[in-house]
Parts: sequence; structure tokens; C-alpha cells
Amino acid sequence: MRINDLKQFVDRTVTLRMTDGETAKVKVDFVDEEYEDIIAAVLETSRPEHHRAPCAMHTFSAGDIVSAELSE
Repeated sequence: MRINDLKQFVDRTVTLRMTDGETAKVKVDFVDEEYEDIIAAVLETSRPEHHRAPCAMHTFSAGDIVSAELSE
């Protein structure tokens, strides 16, 4: 995804679908336009081995995100 498309999700909970097949429900904290990353807390993931501490902040590259949609 393009970083501009992800700006709308700051302070919201979204489901990310990643290029490697991972699906993660995250709370987006910050969108870094310079590095084209988002910083988010992982709430749920289909690949827990990728995220050692639940609810910890993680960086996701916009280029690795296939889609993002609001979650309940």
C-alpha cells in the first residue's frame, strides 16, 4: 500500500493483510511518511512467532501491506 493511504488509520484499529500471508489486527499509533512505515500495537496475528510480546509496538513497512481495513 502507499503510505498516504495509511494515514487515515492513525489512532484506529485495523486489520492488515501482509504480502507474506500474515493477517494482523493492530492499533495504529503513528505513520512515518519519511520511511514509509507505520508503528502499531499488534492485538492479534495469524503469525505470533513474528511478534514476541503481545500488544508491543511494531513497525510495518507500507510496501509489505497488501490491504488495510477498519476493525471492530
